[in-house]
Amino acid sequence: MLKKTQLCGIIIALIASSSAWAADQTITLKDGRQVILYDNFTWQYKAQTNHPTTSPTLKTTTAIPVIATSAMAIPVISALKGVAVEIGSKKAIQQLSNSGIDVLLTAAHYENGTLIIPTMMTNQSSKSVVNVTMKVRLSNSDGQTIATDEFTVWRSINRMPDTYFRPKTQHQGKPITFDVPKAERYFIDAEITDVDMR
Repeated sequence: MLKKTQLCGIIIALIASSSAWAADQTITLKDGRQVILYDNFTWQYKAQTNHPTTSPTLKTTTAIPVIATSAMAIPVISALKGVAVEIGSKKAIQQLSNSGIDVLLTAAHYENGTLIIPTMMTNQSSKSVVNVTMKVRLSNSDGQTIATDEFTVWRSINRMPDTYFRPKTQHQGKPITFDVPKAERYFIDAEITDVDMR
């Protein structure tokens, strides 16, 4: 009987201490303001009351100085250069998708005054493709546009189904070429603008 009484006393003490711990708490900040901390992990400033019997006192607060440094400024986002194209790199440049057509821009090379970017294509759709057109902008390392053009990377012969780009197949597309001065690095901004299916 004594053990049951002791056990009940311990349980009651635990419940009382946990409810006291979970109750709202008020803390005072260094500047004298009070904050109420609620048990649901929210808080708010405690309203300050002025008693009519006492004369209201003016509170002066010092503003936090704003230090104007370049580290605090919001950075200016300049125009995007695009995806880097490095001559001599063996890595693919970028993969683009539109209407179930994936176009992979593979490693670029420079030959006889021409930048050449080969393309590899996959038809993930359920239809045959007869035409794929891309718009491509080429920039230098400073972000200045040095060339813009549209390229047809796949074109089938009209009414010749043997030339169609069949569903669930892969083919090498026509390369993207630019006659530009040689550089170690360019930037490309490309998008598939038209996919014609049958």
